Parts: sequence; structure tokens; C-alpha cells
Amino acid sequence: MALVVRAREVVTCDGNVLQNGVTFESLGRVRDAAIVIEEGRISAIGREKEIAARIPRNAEEIDLRDCAVVPGFVDAHAHPLFAGDREADFAARMRGEKPPLGMLHTVRETRAALADPAAFYRDTVRPRLQVMLAHGTTTLEAKTGYALTKRGEFALLDLIAAHKNDPDVPHLISTFLGVHALPPEFDSCDTYVDTLIADYIPEARAHGAVFADAFCEPGYFTAEQTRRYLLAALRQGLRLRVHCDEMADGGAVAMAAELEADALDHCNCIDDEAVRKIAECRSVVVACPATIAYLDLPRRAPVRALLERGVTVALASDFNPGTSPCFSLQTVAYFGRKLFGLDAAEALYGVTRAAARSLHSDAGALRVGGAADFVALRMASLEEFGWQFGGNLAALVVKKGLPA
Repeated sequence: MALVVRAREVVTCDGNVLQNGVTFESLGRVRDAAIVIEEGRISAIGREKEIAARIPRNAEEIDLRDCAVVPGFVDAHAHPLFAGDREADFAARMRGEKPPLGMLHTVRETRAALADPAAFYRDTVRPRLQVMLAHGTTTLEAKTGYALTKRGEFALLDLIAAHKNDPDVPHLISTFLGVHALPPEFDSCDTYVDTLIADYIPEARAHGAVFADAFCEPGYFTAEQTRRYLLAALRQGLRLRVHCDEMADGGAVAMAAELEADALDHCNCIDDEAVRKIAECRSVVVACPATIAYLDLPRRAPVRALLERGVTVALASDFNPGTSPCFSLQTVAYFGRKLFGLDAAEALYGVTRAAARSLHSDAGALRVGGAADFVALRMASLEEFGWQFGGNLAALVVKKGLPA
């Protein structure tokens, strides 16, 4: 059965335009628009009057003429596979005290939950993924990293692979985050990285991993340790993403840019020379403004300087229990505008085209032949995107042609 969606305006986010200073018009704004969907894909899109002849007579109709329709959001940095919570850490920070739990608490809770992976997914992971979808995220990068054993990390990869195309959650793209923290069984980061290279990475693709990622940060893993891990991942056919210089400058950006990682994430503590290096490579910077706000970080990624040098900047949730328990890319767009000075069109670019580019995904745009993934936003004008926050402005989310 064909479906036709009528909307006050559609922004396709298709075409070859730079993000810096982008406008909704250059992103493909169409007023009095219609989208025709057949078999989960877009068969026609444009002004309703201009494509009327391509609308099948028996098409089911959805009237969204009080909404603006944009591509489904793409979240390029998320850690949704964890058990337990870290509210106690948040409360301690609010009192000015040291967080009592930390990442290894989440590791212990996740390991325990993986005694029954099916129940862990059903009762814990799936509900949070459904919240993300309801807020408009139709494609989500999902990282491992909270088991830190071979069996546990591969169980997390297997869960992503098993549910990546489920209709009731975002499409999942799998990232193996072996270098996240030092497991309690190891007393040396070098020894742990050696173990990852020898025993984990050669099998990660067989469990569905598309990317390898690492937390390259002073106090965690050095640039040289991360480089060894990433080169081993490249040899096994994995693409690269890196947590770079989030809390302090540890040289991660220079290393990851040299390797032309697909995504350089965070980048809060980089200098002008690092900006130059990024501009010379093809990497996308994935900024995480909700994390900056949650932790009250004193430094933030120099997004405007990056954009002015022609760098593409995605906005991501960094959804995780310890530093950004934020489900919604609508909220992330608000923080992107507030903390980075983005305008509405630049923010929309960040949660669609830019994020999709970092993932080598066809998502993030509406085009004939492409997947019918989109979100209808109940707002008077798309210039409001990233202005109102704290609620859910998604009137309808469609994934692969089906209302979510």
C-alpha cells in the first residue's frame, strides 16, 4: 500500500552544501510539500502540485500540514547498552563531592545483566531505544564498552546485530569500544591493549562490529596505546571513531586525524593547530554539547572555528549513565545552539547530514529511492529548531515508511 504524507514544509537535507552558514533553502526546503512512500522508500517528494500525478489513487494519506518534516535524526555517538544507573554520581556532583560510583560500577552492573542477554535487552535496552525513536532518532550509533570482557563485549555486539533492524527502535550501527576503561582484571593499560589486539579485535567483525572506538584521554588511554589498537582494527576491516581530548589535551586529535578516523568525538580541549589538522583531513567532528552542560565542563569544542575551516560537525547525544543521560537529539540541538552558537539550519545539519556522513550512512536525507525515515515536528517554523526544549515536539516519527 502506498502512503502520501502532506506537510506544511519539508527540508530534505539532500545536496552538496557546506554546513557553515547553511540555510534551510540550501538544505532543500519545500513548502506545501508531499512525500510518496512505496515499500518503505520514497518514490516522490516535492511540492504537492508538482508531484500530484505521481501519487497513487489508492494511497493512504497522513495530513501533517501543521508540521515541518525533516529527515529522521541520526545520533552518531551513544552508549545505550548498560545496566544500572549513576544518579548517585550526579547527586554527589551537585554537592561538590567526588562521584562515588564511576564507570566500573556500570561495568559490574552490565556484566551481571548479561547473565541473561535477552532479558537485558527486553527490559533495559529496548525501552530506552524506544524513547530515542519517539523523539525522532531513526539511526543510532551504538557502542559497547561496559562489559570489558571478551565474552561480555561480544554479547553486546551480538545484541546490536540481532536488533539493528527491529521496527520499534532506531536502526543500530555497531561500534566496538574495547578501549573504554581499564577492566579490574588488568593492572596495565598496555597489557589490556595487547589483549584486545590479540584476542578481541580479530573476531569483532564476526559479531557485527562496523567501527572501533577508543577513549583516548589523559588518565585513561594514551595516544600511542590508542594508535596501536586502531591500527589493529583497521587491519581487520573496521572503520575508526575516537573519543578525543574531552577533558584535557592528550594529543588524541593529532593521532586520530593522521589516521583519518571517520569521527573525532568531543574535541573540547583542542587548540588552533588541532583545528588546522582536522581541516586537512576528511574526519567529521562529533560534538557532544549535552555532556558539556551535564558536567559543567570549562571548555567546549571550537565548533565555529571548525566550521569556518570547512569541517563538518555533527551533534550527538553521548547518551550514557555517567556523563550524559540525554535521550533526545531535539535537546542536543538546543545545547548545540546555546553552547556553540549554531543557527537552526546548522543544528539540523548536525543531527542529520553531518552525523550520517560520520557513519558512512545513507540516512540523514530525504531523496527519491532513499529510506522513508523522517520526523514531523510540531513547530510554527523550522527556524524554531533547537529553540524550545524539554519536551518532545515530534508529532510523528516514520521509520522505513511505517509510523513508529
